[in-house]
Parts: sequence; structure tokens; C-alpha cells
Amino acid sequence: MDKFVVRGPRETAKFKSKAQGKVYKQATIESLQRVVVIEDIERLKVTLELEGQSNGVLLEALTELNKKIPSKQVLLSTKIGHAVNKLKRHEDKEVASLARSIVYKWKHFIQDQDNKPVLEVRCDLKTEKTRTSGRRMLAESLGVEEGHLLPETIERETFHMCRRLLDRSYKRTMRKLIFTLRGNDDTRKLVLNGELAVKELVKSLKCKS
Repeated sequence: MDKFVVRGPRETAKFKSKAQGKVYKQATIESLQRVVVIEDIERLKVTLELEGQSNGVLLEALTELNKKIPSKQVLLSTKIGHAVNKLKRHEDKEVASLARSIVYKWKHFIQDQDNKPVLEVRCDLKTEKTRTSGRRMLAESLGVEEGHLLPETIERETFHMCRRLLDRSYKRTMRKLIFTLRGNDDTRKLVLNGELAVKELVKSLKCKS
């Protein structure tokens, strides 16, 4: 008589349970608090400083900043602390509260641990030159001065959405933004008046690679 080995579901269940017991999440270097991407700090700074921003936009920017702890050198070079500090007196209680919390955390951390190394990520000169040219053309399309915060905010948001790469997606999106703002009076007015958020503008016109 043949002998058979019957494998019941128990062992399989146990194996699955053990295999599924631990779920690992991959972390990126940019997710670490002490890794500071200067471009992100600059992007969030102009977002906070641009007039007419909604409370939702401000809260989103502050929430992103709250995940980072810049070094004293970064705070001084970018002046992001000034932008956040001004919002401590914002009329919206939630915005003001979050701004105060960030300022307190940054000050406390710098006093205690500023001697620890911080990794700063910056753009190269060629990249900055290309981006500056794009901001200048955006300013012309908007009919504002070259140093205005609005074209800088739009360009920085575009660069961010394109994963900080001057690839085909970035270049096509910038061209589309420039032509749209130059030729579409309604869209241009909405952007200038703050009725159309920068993030929504870029998102709606973003081109794929």
C-alpha cells in the first residue's frame, strides 16, 4: 500500500503569517531630517512670501518644512526662518500655531545639536543659469518685474514637480507655461490675482517626458 504525506494548511498559514508579519518601507536620503535640499527650502520660502496665498497653501508648505531641520548656516543663507517667523502672527490660528511650532523646534535644535553635520544638496551653475532664464521669460509673460516672487514661485514649483531635473518634461512644461500666460488673458489674471494657485497652474500644464 502506497504511503502518502498529507500537507495540511497549518504550516502554510504559519509561513504566510511570518512572511507577512514585517512590512518594510524603503527610506530615501531626502526623507531624513538632517538632509536639506536647498532648492526645496528656497521653493517653500517663496511660497510662504508670495502675497495672496490661501491658508491651505501656507499650511501645506509649513507642514513640509516641519519635516526638516536646517542648520544655522542654511537658515542664514536662505532666510527661511524670517519667512516662517512672520507667519507666527498670521490671522489664521492654525497657520500661526504651526509657524510658532517650527520656529521653536528649529531654535531648540540649533542650540543643542548644531555641531552635527548636515548634508546640503544644491544645483550646479549651469542648471541655475537655465532656470534663471526661464524665470525671466515667465516674468515677461506675466507682465511683472524680473525680481517678482511670482515667476520664481512658478519656476521652482515646476522644477519640483519635474523631480528637480532639467529634462524634457521640465522644458516642455516651462514652454507651455510661458505661452499660456502670455496668450491667455484669463489665466494670467487668475494667477496674478492669486485666484489660481501656483501649484494648480503647474499641475494642470505639466507635460510628460
